[in-house]
Amino acid sequence: MAVFLANVGVNASHAGRGLESPMRADGTFTMLPVPERIAWRPPMLRLAELPGAAAYAPGRCLELAVHHDPDLTSPLPTYGDNCRSAGRAFSLRRAEAGDLIVFVARLRPATGGPVFALVGRLSVAEVLADVDRDPGPGWWDANAHVRRARATGSWNSFWIFRGGPGSGLLERAVVFDRDQADRTFGGSWTWPANRTELQTIGSYTRAVRRLVGPGGELIRRLVA
Repeated sequence: MAVFLANVGVNASHAGRGLESPMRADGTFTMLPVPERIAWRPPMLRLAELPGAAAYAPGRCLELAVHHDPDLTSPLPTYGDNCRSAGRAFSLRRAEAGDLIVFVARLRPATGGPVFALVGRLSVAEVLADVDRDPGPGWWDANAHVRRARATGSWNSFWIFRGGPGSGLLERAVVFDRDQADRTFGGSWTWPANRTELQTIGSYTRAVRRLVGPGGELIRRLVA
């Protein structure tokens, strides 16, 4: 069974707008979703409709439409991606039932600079592939890709993964630093002197990474 490492949530490009996911001293965290590129229209979600996240966002951002994906707090957890058209998600076309998608996000600790951390997991139970028309009602209804497509009429062959038992946000974030990255990827990453550790990790995780063998098992243990 494979493990996929997917980078989600707000990132450095959103920090200038005051959107950063906080991590508290005890490791608990709140993950803010990425704003959509279009204005809100139903059934999309606004940031104000996510109370846990809205509390950590500037008031001027509360009416933004947001891409709440992955959705790991619903009774039917899901994650969607453009596996057919976005190069960053191509590896997810190999995901199948029993595989694990682990989510890494950029978090802002109470003190010090931002970090990357493992924040959640989705145990793949079912895959809805190449959605190019409204599939009708089903377990996918709350997913951000479906919400956006129903609002705009743009069904662009995205994929949706339903999570089974064991899916959800972690109780505490697991910092994913250079040491963890080297252990996971066997020291295969290059760490340029002119880039920060955070920039390098962000660059390597921009595309979803598929892991099998020792690296995958390490990630499984970290989020167990």
